[in-house]
Amino acid sequence: MAHTFSMLGIMNAALTAQGIDKLTSVNDGSPEALALTENWPLIVEAELEDGNYNFTRVEEHLLTRVDGQFGFPDGYQLPLSTLHVRHVWTLGAGGNRLSPDWSSDQGHVYLDAADGCYAEVLVSSDPAVWGANFARGVQHKLEAVILRLDDENPQQAEAQAEAYFQRARTKSSKQRQRESGPYRESSFARARFGRG
Repeated sequence: MAHTFSMLGIMNAALTAQGIDKLTSVNDGSPEALALTENWPLIVEAELEDGNYNFTRVEEHLLTRVDGQFGFPDGYQLPLSTLHVRHVWTLGAGGNRLSPDWSSDQGHVYLDAADGCYAEVLVSSDPAVWGANFARGVQHKLEAVILRLDDENPQQAEAQAEAYFQRARTKSSKQRQRESGPYRESSFARARFGRG
């Protein structure tokens, strides 16, 4: 993936910050693991959309196999520009989509599919999108989820998450401004869209 921050690593950072033991895998079955894995995609996708980061959704056919992890026999390499995996599926005998259980971590998706799989992923041309501030924002959002599990007050974790996300948005915005270059309206555009 375009970052060095793993899903498991960020989840463990959130857990240890709240004094809870680390997870051995994303799918270890503990209440904390279930809550964090259920909320992970919502947190990441919401921030990517709200923060106006440059990313697109792409369907990829994954064929580069690696050894499985997290109890899955097969793993497949994701494109380097992948920010987040939204869906994973395989094709059945009739060409219909099958949705197997799967997990992902640091550039790979893991499932039980010997012949490859398909994945809908969010990709970015800017590898700095998933930087330290973005990862810390996700961590603090996950801490708020943990605090809600224990009926404690999550407002401080939410506020810290928003502060880190704002730093990440500012960095992303500055990057977009550098890349966009000066816009000059062409004579065709003036004639087509001009007033008068």
